[in-house]
Amino acid sequence: MDRLKILEEEQDVLNSSLISLTTHFAQVQFRLRQIVDAPSDQKENLLKELEEFAFRGIPDVSSILLCKSEANTALVPSTDSSLHISNDECTDIELESKIAQRKLKQKELIEQLKTQLEDLERYAYETDGQDLPQSVILERQNLLINHLKEKLNFEVDDLCKLSVDDLRWQVDHAINEIVNPLKMKEQLVNQLKTQVSDLERFIHYLQGEVSTEAYACTCTCPVHTNSAKLSAKKSRKPFPQEHTNDGNHTKTLNTVRKVITLLHLYLMSQLGCGRDRVRRNIDKNSDIPVWRDMRARLDTAIEDVLQNVAAMERHFEDEDYNSHTSDLDLSKAQFNARITASVRKHLAICIRDLIQHGLTSDVRASNSVVPFVGCFPQKKSVSHNFMHAWELIIKYYEIKNGHIYNSSPAQKLSQSFNLDLVNRRSISPKQILLITIGNIIATHTPYKRSHNSHFKAFICAALNTNKLVIWLRYILQCQYLLENYYTSWSYVVKTGFQDAFHTLDRLSSVRFDLPVDLAVQQFQNIKDAF
Repeated sequence: MDRLKILEEEQDVLNSSLISLTTHFAQVQFRLRQIVDAPSDQKENLLKELEEFAFRGIPDVSSILLCKSEANTALVPSTDSSLHISNDECTDIELESKIAQRKLKQKELIEQLKTQLEDLERYAYETDGQDLPQSVILERQNLLINHLKEKLNFEVDDLCKLSVDDLRWQVDHAINEIVNPLKMKEQLVNQLKTQVSDLERFIHYLQGEVSTEAYACTCTCPVHTNSAKLSAKKSRKPFPQEHTNDGNHTKTLNTVRKVITLLHLYLMSQLGCGRDRVRRNIDKNSDIPVWRDMRARLDTAIEDVLQNVAAMERHFEDEDYNSHTSDLDLSKAQFNARITASVRKHLAICIRDLIQHGLTSDVRASNSVVPFVGCFPQKKSVSHNFMHAWELIIKYYEIKNGHIYNSSPAQKLSQSFNLDLVNRRSISPKQILLITIGNIIATHTPYKRSHNSHFKAFICAALNTNKLVIWLRYILQCQYLLENYYTSWSYVVKTGFQDAFHTLDRLSSVRFDLPVDLAVQQFQNIKDAF
């Protein structure tokens, strides 16, 4: 029986060897056929590959089968004495070495089979136009995956251990990290393009460049050429007539104004009623308190502001450096609120009262045809038409053409788009004054705030820029305002406001941060909420 088993094993080895030899010959024949069909420039390379394959040898299948049979006989228990002898000879070390050799032979056989399979796939692809060989597809896929990893900064450890959902999530996350900034940049570019187009339209509108001529057709076809000629003729004809009509209208208005002015002068001279007489009557019948009391209140208000500032400075000097930022901000806000209340409720009111002392509306400001009616005797109960201090600032703003200055394209752009288009170093204090007055008008007047609110905002803005004395000098030393809106007994005319300027200089060493829009903050918050 043992002899028969040995013969059967040898028969299996012979069959396996015959199959291996036949396969090897088939591979050689296949390669020869491939060389015959290949182009002439590739035949030499194919011959070298055939030479390497021919001398590579045939896989030794017999050794693998023998090792397998020996391992099986070694592992099967038997009571025969000969088997006991073989088991003694085949120690554990020999068994492990045989198993390792068997695995090594299997790997070599697998590699050879893979190589042969790749050759077959490559030949099928080149001859019949089949799909790419699996090795080429895997190589390209690996190249693509590695390139994507580098670009996406995609690093995954234990790639084989992750599930499909985890891999998909990590890939989506890596892609979003690159795509989201690009989307944000695209949105930002679109927004900037929109703003630039708005700026261009705004500039064209301010410069008066928007016209129908810019949108006229520029082609030279007969239809548009004839229509352009007709429109040009129509547009040229009315111009002389319109020009003459405008000239006649202007001449008529000038003539009427001259006649009204002459009539005013004649009536005023005949009735003996003038500005000096009116102001003398005001001097006699005035019940206005003495300005010295107002000056004393101004000194008290300035002292109160300085005391609040000094208290805040002492508080922050005594404060521990390790205090929380929120506590410091809270205490700073409280002190700032006290200083703001002191400035708006006391200092601004005292400055307003001094400016309004002897301030009256211009008696020559009326343009009616019968201004002499005011020269006749009136009842004593009628109060004099005094002006508010903010109205005087508005008069200065109108005299200096502040509206025209703030309506310039540069100022409009800076206000509409919050841009600093002009170098602040080159702006004079007078220009800053006009800009500040214009901003207060733009923020307070739409909400119908009172003159007091406007004036308090002006004082806060002047203190923030440390230009209160300079701005008041510009306004109160304007000769036109002194001649037309102040009486001879007013504080401004009598003293030139110089002692008040000297007292207000004490505030120049303090850096204020007062809210200018305090009177309109609630309205702006409501507007922003809706």
